[in-house]
Amino acid sequence: MLEIKDLKLSYGSAPILRGVNLSVKQGDVMSIIGPSGTGKTTLLKCINYLAKPQSGTIKLDGISMDYERADKSAIQAIRLRTAMVFQQFNVFKNMTVIQNVMDPLVVVQGKSKEEAREIAISELQRVGLASRQDHYPSQLSGGQLQRAGIARALAVRPDVMLFDEPTSSLDPELVSEVLKVIKDVTSSGITSLLVTHEMQFAKNVSNRIVFMDGGVVAADGSPSEIFDSPTNPRLTQFLSTEYSLQ
Repeated sequence: MLEIKDLKLSYGSAPILRGVNLSVKQGDVMSIIGPSGTGKTTLLKCINYLAKPQSGTIKLDGISMDYERADKSAIQAIRLRTAMVFQQFNVFKNMTVIQNVMDPLVVVQGKSKEEAREIAISELQRVGLASRQDHYPSQLSGGQLQRAGIARALAVRPDVMLFDEPTSSLDPELVSEVLKVIKDVTSSGITSLLVTHEMQFAKNVSNRIVFMDGGVVAADGSPSEIFDSPTNPRLTQFLSTEYSLQ
């Protein structure tokens, strides 16, 4: 469903992605783990062109694009098939929760406000926020804000969900409520890529784990292969450090 080949991106003279190759099947729940600064978030942003690689190719369910010659129609087609949940929620502070969820449906997809509202209510019920739909972001906890962000992403009916460290900005006591929603979403069969530092959650929710190090995919396998019997020395070192912190 999604294939990335030889993806390279540098900021100035600093290489971030050094030739990433990744293949994702429909229905995969893929967690991307690795040390900070190795390009995990940048990789997600390259998929929907929020970050602009210098080279590489992407194919998404029949849409092909060469990043060296990226064209607007392909970028738009890919963005319409993907939705991203950000670390910092990225909700509009001057809009209520339901307005935040409705906004991309009306502005991007051209749906009527009536249809958009119906979809938004359904997704807010799904993430347990129906009773907060008329609240403003300032009236919500961090966990509620992130669930609103997930509802907004789900509302556009994406083929691929991109989760960029969705719990990293939350207080520890709020993490579990967001992870529960993500687990419910990923278990529904939607293709998902999840950048996370929650190792146990990644192990439980994913059918594939990708370990990135130094701007490349250093290991790729099942949760059992990655967590229970790693063969990459760098991965072994990373896991011993991460588990000691949790």
